[in-house]
Amino acid sequence: MSRFNRFALLALLLLGITACTSKPVLNISSSVPPAAAKSQDDMRRAILTALQRRQWTIERADKGQILASITRRSHEAQISIPYTASSYSIRYRDSHNLGYSDGKIHRNYNKWVLNLDRSIQQELRSPSLPMPQ
Repeated sequence: MSRFNRFALLALLLLGITACTSKPVLNISSSVPPAAAKSQDDMRRAILTALQRRQWTIERADKGQILASITRRSHEAQISIPYTASSYSIRYRDSHNLGYSDGKIHRNYNKWVLNLDRSIQQELRSPSLPMPQ
């Protein structure tokens, strides 16, 4: 095997190992400026709208807590979102095929949660909160 082939094989192996690494599970806690959410119902509408826009499935939407999941190919993540008029959290509940172990999970889970958080923040900043369908 030539020197170039060995180097290419080693680089490919390192890239493969890096691509499969897991990251600590991201749990988000956000406070909202008082002007952003006028009531607990406004917060609920913002969260539900963001979940729908990001293609999460809403499993339950109780007062003060929403349960949701997302499925991408064969991967699934489940979260809970406790909320009040001025704050919300996105908490890991369960997952399938995301390699969860010892508080670590596939990095895509954290991307999905960060994107959802950004969408919730965006909904809270919008002038009028739409009613989800």
